[in-house]
Amino acid sequence: MGKNQKKTVLVEITSLGCAKNLVDTEVAAASLMLHGFGLTPEEREADVKFINSCAFLAAARAELEEHLHHAAIWKKRKASVRKIVVGGCITAWDKDGSFRAAHPEVDLWTSIKTAAELGSTLADLLSGNVASGALCDAGIELDHTVPRLQLTPPHYAHLRVSDGCDNRCTYCKIPDIRGPLKSRTLEDVLAEAVNLLSNGVKELIVIAQDTAAFGRDLTGKPQLAELLDELDKLDGDFLIRLMYLHPASVNDELIAAMTRCKHLIRCIEMPLQHISDHILHAMHRKAGGAATREVVKKLQSSGFAIRTTFMVGFPGETEEDFAELLEYVKETKFSRLGAFTFSAESGVPAASLPDPVPDAIAEKRMETLMQAQAEISLNSNLALIGKTVDVILDAVLTGGKGYGRMFTDAPEIDNTVLIRGLNARKHTEGDFVRMLVESATEYEIKGKLINTGAEKA
Repeated sequence: MGKNQKKTVLVEITSLGCAKNLVDTEVAAASLMLHGFGLTPEEREADVKFINSCAFLAAARAELEEHLHHAAIWKKRKASVRKIVVGGCITAWDKDGSFRAAHPEVDLWTSIKTAAELGSTLADLLSGNVASGALCDAGIELDHTVPRLQLTPPHYAHLRVSDGCDNRCTYCKIPDIRGPLKSRTLEDVLAEAVNLLSNGVKELIVIAQDTAAFGRDLTGKPQLAELLDELDKLDGDFLIRLMYLHPASVNDELIAAMTRCKHLIRCIEMPLQHISDHILHAMHRKAGGAATREVVKKLQSSGFAIRTTFMVGFPGETEEDFAELLEYVKETKFSRLGAFTFSAESGVPAASLPDPVPDAIAEKRMETLMQAQAEISLNSNLALIGKTVDVILDAVLTGGKGYGRMFTDAPEIDNTVLIRGLNARKHTEGDFVRMLVESATEYEIKGKLINTGAEKA
């Protein structure tokens, strides 16, 4: 480096929480690079640590605390030059500022709204124009013209169609943290989809807090069905994956659009949370037990597998309620299923409900539910032995091996596929291939390549 050549400030990025948060992280990463900062995966090389936080549950905040503890040690080694920046949901959750006050090691706090401004804000901090420990909360609305550095593998990307939520479930802080439903325009979403596909993306993962509610705040009615029709007209060999559908927002019009969408993977994510009618009512889920069962039945009869999540230990959940849920899971045989225990978040209505479920009981119920799902998943995977399945390659390794996912599996969440017989000169990440299944466990299948002409499920 020459005498007058200025050293590039390197930033290590950590993105916590959900895929919606990752999109904000990608916008922040692009802003950093546009303002002359470099990115590094190595903390020993970094001058700045940027942590994009999640604050949805106590466990998420505990994870953030762990990262901050580690960051404080990292900073102390070179206290005069190293900086810590925290963005994301924590600043909206931390209404009284007590969390920020407890972490004086943080040099800059930014909000959800400021992702696209991170580069300029960090530059101001380093030049002394922003006081250490300050909160920066002014930002711009995101659209397809705002630069975004894709941090996922090149072949898949998240297409966030809206932010915030109007559902006001009694256990959830999302509306308080991210605000009410705020959809992008249909034209703006389509423009971003075109951009992503032109950059080599082969799997568009459509996400929001309640994806099926997309457009309702703009037009008075949901527009997801129209969006699917328009996305389906785009050129290219690509897949569309739908995630985070609320059952109360899934209607016959949407199911019809899903059915005719050629690019749409025939597996959708729809968190149901419970099946007991009185628990769903206490959760303010807007779809009771009967309506939830009907939506699931319609989707399955239309050829869609369902990935879902359930909450156990909600206040007032009786043994009978849990038994009903367990039986429903066993009889419905969801393609993929996750479970978590109720967390009494401060300020949510459910935190003050009577008849709380002891943590030990809630944990036991979660274990029982996941054991039942493991058996369902094992039987489902064993039934694939000797059959061919379509696979998305996520990595091509040495020795003709690789790993990926069946089309029903979301990245970094669901089953893993280990495949042999690949050709490193011919195959690459994002290829759609076909595999003969040779063996299986609860959450992994193995097999060999038989051709490269996979259908789009």
